[in-house]
Amino acid sequence: MTEKDGVPKDSNALSPQPRTPSHAEPSSVVPHPSETPPDSTALADSSCLRPWDFSLEYQAIASPSSSANPYGSTKFPRPQAESISVASVWQMESTQAADEALAGEGDAFVYRRDGHPNERTLAEKLALLHAATKAVITAQGMSAIGAVALATLSPGSQVWIGDELYGKSSKLFSAEMNRWNVSTRSFDVTSKQAIAELRSSRVDLVLIETLSNPRLRVPDVANIAEATHLAGGQLLVDNTFATHLLCQPLTLGADLVIESLSKQVNGHSDSMLGMVAGKNATNLKRIQDVVSTFGLASSPLDCYLTHRGLMSLAVRMERACKNAMALATALNQHPAVETVDYPGLAHHPQHRLATEQLRGGYGWMLSFRLNANQQQLQQLLDRLKPEIQFVPSLGDVCTTISHPASTSHRSISTAMRDQLGIGPGTIRVSCGIEPTEWLVKRFVESI
Repeated sequence: MTEKDGVPKDSNALSPQPRTPSHAEPSSVVPHPSETPPDSTALADSSCLRPWDFSLEYQAIASPSSSANPYGSTKFPRPQAESISVASVWQMESTQAADEALAGEGDAFVYRRDGHPNERTLAEKLALLHAATKAVITAQGMSAIGAVALATLSPGSQVWIGDELYGKSSKLFSAEMNRWNVSTRSFDVTSKQAIAELRSSRVDLVLIETLSNPRLRVPDVANIAEATHLAGGQLLVDNTFATHLLCQPLTLGADLVIESLSKQVNGHSDSMLGMVAGKNATNLKRIQDVVSTFGLASSPLDCYLTHRGLMSLAVRMERACKNAMALATALNQHPAVETVDYPGLAHHPQHRLATEQLRGGYGWMLSFRLNANQQQLQQLLDRLKPEIQFVPSLGDVCTTISHPASTSHRSISTAMRDQLGIGPGTIRVSCGIEPTEWLVKRFVESI
């Protein structure tokens, strides 16, 4: 093993590639029209970020409301740990009581598909954290997006979606909803021209991500919300990569926010859950009805595990964001790395917007691109193991890596992936809570 520029190398390591001073995209990738990165040698000053609202930390760990007490009485002391209520149905005192409960009058439980104690505890807490009037818990993140689509769209509806989304989100609208005669158009969420066109269009629903998957582009949520409303539609924001700690889209004008709670909120890769939150009670009631009717409801165990993860989210997020910033900085200086996508770096095309829109950190996700063939890529994955595993998901306490072209974005055409800059050498990193110096060294020595 030899050392070059302080970076250990071995015979299996990727060969260093020349880097352009402007950190420009390689000619094989078509950049977004809005991408005009400044000098990549400048590093971001994270002190410019506003801190997140610390009330969100103690609200996340506060005791749940008494309305979700499965014991139905204050006669007995409440246990310190939340209980798991596995009941699928509840006894009714009378036909009138059943009728009222099924009509949503009062707080009685009837049938798990329509709500249960663990779901209510989690939903009430997330509504508070997202500055929403109500949150609806679903079986998974895609159930949340699906519930919004089924509740708000009808044949002939017009939908605009960001051109860089989680692959299944894109497929839901471009393929599945198309069979329902719903028209879908993709647009560059960072393009002023595209947003201006949105303002003068007719639209029913617009879907964007706070931080796009996988290249971490940052849309101006308030600007797109205004454009969407002028077009007569509702703005739905997938906030999974940010969570309520880094961004609250509803406060920026979004109508609905969804998250895959299976990711960072849960944080331990042991639950599948989603959420829809908003401020319009009629809208949320319609979505709740869809969740019940289409069988998209949550399970008590998944709600329990996710609620437990929520309580430690702020502590985990603080370390994960720190790790992502340090790793992105190190990779940006590595000779074998062509491009690093992380909004905390000054060369990121929306760095200034991210600094204004996010709070407390630039996120725990990043992506980078290598000039590597499949064999070299596999060698890198093997060198990172066993501590850093190839996992086609994100948001775990452990740092994991994924390969978008073969996992999250495999349903997108190769031409579209090339246009978005998602190539065979693109690697997505979900930073965990490992010691920062160890994590950076582990990557630098493996590439």
